[in-house]
Amino acid sequence: MCIFADVTNLEASPAPYVDFHTHRLIEGSETITVVSMNGIPDREALFYTAGYHPWWLGLVLTSGQLETIRNLYRNEASCLGIGECGLDALKGLPLDLQEKNFIMQLELANSCQAPVVIHCVRAFDRLLRLAKTYKKTPWVVHGFVRNKVLARQVLDAGLYLSVAPENRMNSSFSETLAYLPVEDIFLETDSDRSLSIQQRYNIFARLRSLEENKLKEILFDNFKRFFAQKWKFPHGWKGQNC
Repeated sequence: MCIFADVTNLEASPAPYVDFHTHRLIEGSETITVVSMNGIPDREALFYTAGYHPWWLGLVLTSGQLETIRNLYRNEASCLGIGECGLDALKGLPLDLQEKNFIMQLELANSCQAPVVIHCVRAFDRLLRLAKTYKKTPWVVHGFVRNKVLARQVLDAGLYLSVAPENRMNSSFSETLAYLPVEDIFLETDSDRSLSIQQRYNIFARLRSLEENKLKEILFDNFKRFFAQKWKFPHGWKGQNC
């Protein structure tokens, strides 16, 4: 049986900040924090995603590991999606093995109708190829720092992007942030403790000449749309059949 978090205050106006992807347990009445968990989660997190990061896998995933993630998503309302999982050409197993582990998690997400949070480093050609076959649910590439040409390719494949604005950014990343459609993005802190999510919202709002409260409304709507399978709307959680 799923126990729902009390999210009534988060549906009130003004909209909350959303730290879409982080590895830190920081909660607040005005912030939704989605903590990325590798394997077994820390149950202190109000909201989290669960998956197997390509850095921390030394072997091909077992059926038991996949069943752990399946049960978390199926049975815990706090588990909003699968991930982070994905591909990294600079670290971890050889890419062919990483791809095998990634595909197993994508197939699990499809069977559960679960959204997927993706780690992708210098493997976007593989990711876009896999999306043509395996993308049946919402996908997001977190920590995106590349140019707007690649951003457009990812968005055209139907994926969202999550970004972490900073005070000092190179011109390519600044151009990307100025270009991104706000209806297709999220903001995050990931593992960087130098700036809070509130500060990152402020940087992005100034860059885009948006009122910060308006940006909060848009990104909260994005969050609810991406995690619609689990987010507690007035009619309650939809449930899974995985």
